[in-house]
Amino acid sequence: MSVPPFPEPPGVPARAPRWRAPLAVVVVALVLLGGAWWARPTTAPEPPPAAGPPASAPAAPQERPPSGTVSPDPVPSPSAEVAALAEEAFLSEEGRELFFRAEPEILAAAEFVGRCDGPTLRVRTGAVGCFTGSRIIVYAPADARLRGFVVETVAHETLHAAWEVLDRGVQQELTALLEAELAQVPADRTIHEQLAASVGERPQSRPTELFAYVGTQVWRDGGLAAPLEEAYARFVTDRAALVAVHTGWRGMLDAMRADAEAAQNALLDRRTAHAQRRAQHAADTAAVASYRQAYEAKAAEVAAMPPQEQERLQLSWTWWDGTDLPMAPAADTLGAAARLLARDDDALAGRSAELADEEAALAAEQDRVDALVADFRALTAQLDPTT
Repeated sequence: MSVPPFPEPPGVPARAPRWRAPLAVVVVALVLLGGAWWARPTTAPEPPPAAGPPASAPAAPQERPPSGTVSPDPVPSPSAEVAALAEEAFLSEEGRELFFRAEPEILAAAEFVGRCDGPTLRVRTGAVGCFTGSRIIVYAPADARLRGFVVETVAHETLHAAWEVLDRGVQQELTALLEAELAQVPADRTIHEQLAASVGERPQSRPTELFAYVGTQVWRDGGLAAPLEEAYARFVTDRAALVAVHTGWRGMLDAMRADAEAAQNALLDRRTAHAQRRAQHAADTAAVASYRQAYEAKAAEVAAMPPQEQERLQLSWTWWDGTDLPMAPAADTLGAAARLLARDDDALAGRSAELADEEAALAAEQDRVDALVADFRALTAQLDPTT
């Protein structure tokens, strides 16, 4: 019996930064035997900047509003669900304002599919979240155990919105630091593939993707480079705890997969041992049957002898299991053989009952293992709203 492979738990869902032309990010469907892949659409090029004043007049400098500037528009009142997600994502006051102003929609699969698709999207599957530049749309799986997945999507999209309010010079400084931090992440971590697939053919989106991916997935003791943590602190109150959300739901899936695989391997070992015991029981049953036949033949032969010959006859026997019956009067040896047959019959019956009990236990364990595998696969399937 071979152990069927398990899919690797997928990486963090692909999310889109702010766009001007319609844009979305897609998450590759979780394939049964592999990890998650992500794709980023290609959009129309950005329109050229408006013509500036005549060459004789110097262009007026363009500045972003200073940090902390309050929009003249009131912040929309969040729903209880949106407020709870902001709390769970450890968003700061400024982070919450960005999140709430994006009028987030938290949608189930049926309502979400297609909401983050753009006309130029190279679709592999539906997206799991996007920031359109004015709205945040988030897919929420039905299973409550994937709450961390939803929280991380919220934080990821909010960090895209946060990137947009940073000064250009700050963005340039942070981009270099983000690249340096990412270079220290082991090459086998899925963040590298996720980032590359999310950027796709839009290299201009790499900085905002770096900011969102690193911000939600990468932590080390003491934090990252000080300017990075200072920038993140504007929008997230406890980034270590936020990264723990990511490692939490990923760790849950990893543990589920490991538990199912361990249970399946242990069951395979039990089935192998049971088959060996069953085969030994069959061989011992055949041996006892053979010795019973020999005993009955010898007993009949002795019984047919005249009484005087029976009294003089001596027999010895080495039993099938190695038990030695030394030379003794035939009646004594045959009596000992009869007692051995009775012993063997009792032992074989007891072993047969034990084998039957083990077979029932194996069937029950198979049901439990099947349930573990089905639960893992069903949960990982929920990471893709199109399944």
